[in-house]
Amino acid sequence: MDAFTTHLCSIVDLPVPAQEAIRAITVHRHLTQGTRLLTNGETCKEFHFLASGLVRVFYYKDGKDVTAWFATQGGIASAIDSLFSGQSSIYNIELLED
Repeated sequence: MDAFTTHLCSIVDLPVPAQEAIRAITVHRHLTQGTRLLTNGETCKEFHFLASGLVRVFYYKDGKDVTAWFATQGGIASAIDSLFSGQSSIYNIELLED
């Protein structure tokens, strides 16, 4: 079982068909430190489950970057407002650790 499905099953008892459906639409990637998952101005089209590593979500205000939040192992990183609205995001999502 993959890390995402295992995590979900630790929260709720997922029937096997649901687990298989989730695995069928899940993409597993190993990304390196410094990778940008989203850059401000882009439209967010996915969310990211962190099997390991550290992600920083930030935006720019008055020419300075402002950290909105961090996500660590077992967390989710996304710009949900953009993902659901289809509008461009003010957020940047950057991997701080592999």
